Amino acid sequence: MKKLLLGFFILMISSSAIYANELTEDYFDIAVNYCIEGNYNEANIYINKILAIEPNNNDAKNLKTTLARINDPKSLSYISNHNNQVKISTDFKKLGNKNKELETLTNSLKNNSNNYWTSYMLAEFYRKNNDTNNAIAYYKKTLNLKPNFSQCYLDIALMYLINKEYNTALQNINKYIEINPNTDIAYAIRSKINLNTSNINEAKKDIQKALQINDDISYRLIEAKITFAEKNYSLARQQFENLSKNIKTSEIYKYLGLCDYELGNWTSALLNLDKAIILSDEDKTLDLKYNEIKNKLEKK
Repeated sequence: MKKLLLGFFILMISSSAIYANELTEDYFDIAVNYCIEGNYNEANIYINKILAIEPNNNDAKNLKTTLARINDPKSLSYISNHNNQVKISTDFKKLGNKNKELETLTNSLKNNSNNYWTSYMLAEFYRKNNDTNNAIAYYKKTLNLKPNFSQCYLDIALMYLINKEYNTALQNINKYIEINPNTDIAYAIRSKINLNTSNINEAKKDIQKALQINDDISYRLIEAKITFAEKNYSLARQQFENLSKNIKTSEIYKYLGLCDYELGNWTSALLNLDKAIILSDEDKTLDLKYNEIKNKLEKK
């Protein structure tokens, strides 16, 4: 709900914002993108940079005030306070009553079919409940009602990525990047799409762009997967080893094991794949690879 309130505010000011120079305009775009992602601390850093250059920049001051109110746990949502059904759905959400939350939002949209916020909230509801097709439908509806709500392009791209519909995912993330060219998460998403379609060179360019904007550990994971796809197994292993200091998931140990396998380090490969299998029993291919390595070691 905080993002909805903030998004409403951003949409109100972005269409009329006037800047004294290109630098503060860039800073404002970066701050807005961080706000959309929910990274309010980083957003504040760039807002403060703007105010250091232009102390009287009203847009920056207003956004800073809005963030302060959003971060106040006692603050109330504008949307909830002005839409009773949205408020009721939020109350049901807090109670964990998904059926009533959905029913209330659906009825709210029926009563006011032009309410793009309710449409967006329905999309978010379906996304959080892993119903990607309905989420896509309501994100698209939101865009029909509010064409400049560019966040929906990123959300739609994510849903299509989950559905493994990579071409459509790519089309939507490209639309988002055209509008928001300085958003690290967008380049990371496009990198994953390109990686899944074996477009390794483009995937590498995108993840490097994302890392230039924000050195995020999740982007380092994508970078390591790209290195593995390039068959640079020594460097990939080093990258996954560095990641394993902070991320101890089945996926990390799986890739460590696969790197070891390609490098001929059978014992290490067996140990890492064993860890991966213990942490997750969903990837049946790990059992096959594990048994293959075990047989190699037994024949020695």
